Amino acid sequence: MADQSPMPESQQLSKAAEQVLAAFQKAVPRVKPLLCFAPGRVNLLGAHLDYNGGDVLPVAVDQGVYVAAAMRSDARVSVCSLNEQARFDCDIDELASLAANRLGWAAYPIGVFLVMSKKVEMHQGVDLWFAGDVPIGAGLSSSAALELATAFALNELYQIGFDRVELARIAHQAENEYVGLDCGIMDQFASALAASGGALLLHCRDGSFEQVPIAADQVEILVMNSLKQRSLGETGFNDRVRECAGALRVLQEECGHRAFLCDYQQQDLESVAGKLDPVAHKRARHVILEMQRVQKGVQSLRSGDLSRFGEAVNASHRSTAVDYEVSCPELDVLTESASSLPTVFGSRLTGAGFGGCAIALVKPGCSSEVSEVVAESFRCRFGVEPAFYVLRSGLGMRRIS
Repeated sequence: MADQSPMPESQQLSKAAEQVLAAFQKAVPRVKPLLCFAPGRVNLLGAHLDYNGGDVLPVAVDQGVYVAAAMRSDARVSVCSLNEQARFDCDIDELASLAANRLGWAAYPIGVFLVMSKKVEMHQGVDLWFAGDVPIGAGLSSSAALELATAFALNELYQIGFDRVELARIAHQAENEYVGLDCGIMDQFASALAASGGALLLHCRDGSFEQVPIAADQVEILVMNSLKQRSLGETGFNDRVRECAGALRVLQEECGHRAFLCDYQQQDLESVAGKLDPVAHKRARHVILEMQRVQKGVQSLRSGDLSRFGEAVNASHRSTAVDYEVSCPELDVLTESASSLPTVFGSRLTGAGFGGCAIALVKPGCSSEVSEVVAESFRCRFGVEPAFYVLRSGLGMRRIS
């Protein structure tokens, strides 16, 4: 049976943290490193709304990426990943000439260093060693956690003084401009700003945010990992961004200029249906209706109506599968099996889709039973054992030592 144990307690030094400290101190015994952490996330509602100027509702988890970091005596940047079992180092002056698509995982920390170095002088070298316990390529935002761990550590080591919002923007800029993924701000902001005990309601049009409490005694968030990995740069993610941009241009021409696709209403979309190709129409319909689902979902959470919130979650998955076409058979089986159970309020894919994880909102104490039923359905269809975790919201991005 898949691992159904809760994610590790945030108050304890995790296995990943212990491993990266030990590896760093063995390889670089000259100094005791700084240890920092940035979390992964799951998104409860707001699929693909961040780059469309909408509202999203992510929760930070207590799994993420640890970095052991220290200044060097020379002008080289050295990064090492225990997960990838790979190391890369280069002179600072040569970093800007490196092509991101040839660096693999190292493009994320190198991109953050390059963006930050344009804002402040960073001539002294640095060692950055990483280890993560959040599943990689599973839709839990391991890349944003890697970026924010880097940004937080550099901010501490160089004593720059950027606040968390600025660190999130630096990480987002690195992913857009260096890594080359046209993502919105959700993942970076969730990793930087989400707090324990609730969800982050992030208004992506202007970066403002507020915390929305989640009653832990009324619902458990079960993460269901299909184990189908994907790299967003190799999926249709950027295609979805372009399709939404095309729909926005038509709406701006026909219905008056508004900054984002999420600013339009369903009646606006239907008024231009004849001028949109069918694919662009479906993408825009998902975006506009998903924005409404987030607004209703937040109201439901605040009033304690988990059944109504679950209805919005189920509708969100259907829309991502049919109109946005970012689901896959594995995610559909996970969510359909879970949502059919009376102990589940709702279920949907989390993250960008194309593989990775889904979530189920489960009545307290029922996650083990739900996992067994879902695993049986998944095994019968795919012959693979999925993984399950009961989500704990963590303490967020922080300096540990």
